[in-house]
Amino acid sequence: MVNETDYEIIKLILEGNTSAYAILLDKYRNMVFTLAYNILQNKEDAEELAQDVFVKAFNALSSFKGESLFSTWLYRIVINTSLNKKKLSKIKLVADDSELHESVYTDLDTIIKQHEKNDRKKIVQSAIRLLKDDERLCITLFYIHELSIAEINELTGISVSNIKILLHRGRKSLYGQLNILLKAEIKNLI
Repeated sequence: MVNETDYEIIKLILEGNTSAYAILLDKYRNMVFTLAYNILQNKEDAEELAQDVFVKAFNALSSFKGESLFSTWLYRIVINTSLNKKKLSKIKLVADDSELHESVYTDLDTIIKQHEKNDRKKIVQSAIRLLKDDERLCITLFYIHELSIAEINELTGISVSNIKILLHRGRKSLYGQLNILLKAEIKNLI
C-alpha cells in the first residue's frame, strides 16, 4: 500500500480503510509542520496546527475532487488555517531550523563547511524575516516550498501579476537586506 498513489490511498480511505490515512499523514507530516511553522514562527503552535490540519483534511477528504494534487489541496488547508490563526499582515516566515542540522560529520573539513552553510542559512533567514509580510509569504512559498506562481495564486488569492511583483520586490529587498547583514557580519569579524 506504500507504493499507492495519493488518489488510490484516498479511495481506500473513503471506502472505509481509515488506517490508510496514516500513509498520507507520514508522507506530508514534515511539509505541513514546516509550512505552519514558517507562517506562525512558533514550534508549539505549528505542531498544534499541524494536528488540526490533518483532522480537518481527514474530515473533508470526501470533498477532495482530485482536480489538483493532494499536496496542493493540503497546502491550501494549512495556509487557510494558519492565516485564520494569524493575520496575513503579521506573518513571519523562516526556513525550518531543523534543516540546519542535517547530519553529524566526523571529518573536520566537512564540519567546517557545514557550519559555514548553517551560518549562510541563518543570515538568509534573518534577511527573510526583515521583508514585508506579503513579500515574505511569496518568497517563502516560491523559493523554500518550491510552489509555482499559479499554485501561490491558488493558495493565497493574490493575483499572478501581484505575485510576480512581490517576488521581484522581495528579491530586491532580500538583496539589500543581505548586503546590510553581511556588512555587519564582516565588521563583527574584524
